[in-house]
Amino acid sequence: MLAGGRRPSVQSTQGSVSSPTSSSGWQSTRPDPNTVVLERFEDGAPLTTTSYSVSVPPQRSDVHIPDAMRYLSIRTSPQVASLPNTTATYTRIPSSDDHLTAHFRQNIVRRLIQPQVPGQSQHRLVPGSTRDVFELEAARFRPLHHAVCALSALNLSYSGRVSLEEALQHYQDALSVASSPSTADGMLSDGAFLTHFLLFVNDICVPMDADHGGDVMWAQHLNHLRYIAVQRHNRLGREPYGYILWSICELDMYACLLGSGSCDFARTIIENDMLPSLEAQIPATATTSPCLQSEVRIFPIIQRLNECVVLNAIKVAQHAQQYRTTSHHPSPGATARLQASVSRLQSDLLTHWSQAYPAAYLGPESPQAGLNLPPRVRYVFEHAYLLHQATLIYSRTSMFAAQRSIPVANQGDIHADTERRCIGILTLASSYMEAEPFMEHRHAVFPVLMAGIATTQPDAKIQAMNIIKAMESPARGGIGQNTVRTRQLLAAVCEEQRRVVGAGRKIEQVDWLALARDRGLSVVNCGL
Repeated sequence: MLAGGRRPSVQSTQGSVSSPTSSSGWQSTRPDPNTVVLERFEDGAPLTTTSYSVSVPPQRSDVHIPDAMRYLSIRTSPQVASLPNTTATYTRIPSSDDHLTAHFRQNIVRRLIQPQVPGQSQHRLVPGSTRDVFELEAARFRPLHHAVCALSALNLSYSGRVSLEEALQHYQDALSVASSPSTADGMLSDGAFLTHFLLFVNDICVPMDADHGGDVMWAQHLNHLRYIAVQRHNRLGREPYGYILWSICELDMYACLLGSGSCDFARTIIENDMLPSLEAQIPATATTSPCLQSEVRIFPIIQRLNECVVLNAIKVAQHAQQYRTTSHHPSPGATARLQASVSRLQSDLLTHWSQAYPAAYLGPESPQAGLNLPPRVRYVFEHAYLLHQATLIYSRTSMFAAQRSIPVANQGDIHADTERRCIGILTLASSYMEAEPFMEHRHAVFPVLMAGIATTQPDAKIQAMNIIKAMESPARGGIGQNTVRTRQLLAAVCEEQRRVVGAGRKIEQVDWLALARDRGLSVVNCGL
């Protein structure tokens, strides 16, 4: 809860996440034990915000993908006919990697794909489940096996249970550069698609030295995935693993919102009408229906709301990326056009949410609105709720440099509304700290970051920092150390805000994206 009456200032002991870099360019990292202490924070001027909007990019029928992307580095095994997920089995052969595959099943999959079915065993394969998909395909496609092991080993390396060198070896084995290009069938196989997905996730999660290309490796795998996704869609008419395609779109969206991407993957999927259907956006339940009996009436409605929110967030990310690359020092006229454009975009965010929000089922909008929904449905709703609030806050604060410093109409009302949304995010995210971490809540970290940056309430900043700190625990944390880096970023932003206010200036003058870039605190994902 937010304690009333206190006005502490922001002080932090910012530590480095990274330790010495190996010859490969991977850095071994450990959680930062430093804490953030907020002792005094003088209120700055009210948040300077606006109502803005943007026109949607024109539809493109053609997608140019470089020819070089056809020569992926993963050599495929001989093509094997796909096994039906509901009946597929295989004989497990004991190996020295069993501890890594078991860790993947028990701890990694739920961090990658949600929502999972309540009560689904984390210790055995369930026909039709995501664990079944990854492990069955890995059993017949060796690069995927190594990608599974690399991700597990990376996660275990942070607790000292596995060496970082073992994770790196599996990563290199997954790449296994071929002497000649793979066959077209092999390049588009399920194994290649899933392998590049895991390597993409690995590169998001591992801290890389920029001198070794770590700042672009994740983007290279994302480009490979873009090519594979287009070609698989052309060949099959749809993506069989739609929920993974949807997850990649979300990861692409977060990278762009954080100033580290361009949303090219999501743009390609949207403009080529490749979005998976609503029922394909969630993992299989190992039943004949995508929904459980308790979910049938409400789940499609909530999924439609979530899809609307994600697509709007992608639009915001695309336009923000465009503004950041083209408007370094805009003229007064250009700034006015930016404001008008973002105002239209904000209006769209509010209108679309209002139209899609099922008040008849949920009652008035609030952080507690989803409490009585079935577990998987509640998970998707709360993801949509948090992302909607965060996207609107982002659109008011982070679309272009100095956005918050520009006076707007109804500034007081917008400031109050932004504070209300910040508190809503922190209220819901705080409740996750008390719950059993069956459902993965990494999606909450970015909204908490935005709330901590945007709020002018000192106690809310403390609360945001504490929530992110709690999400670094082994039970709740991500695969890598992105949550640690996110907390360090928020600490640095709050410290700079305190310094600026202490110098007689306004909190709105701090550009958190520029600060992240200048201090080497940029992240591709907050919670993974």
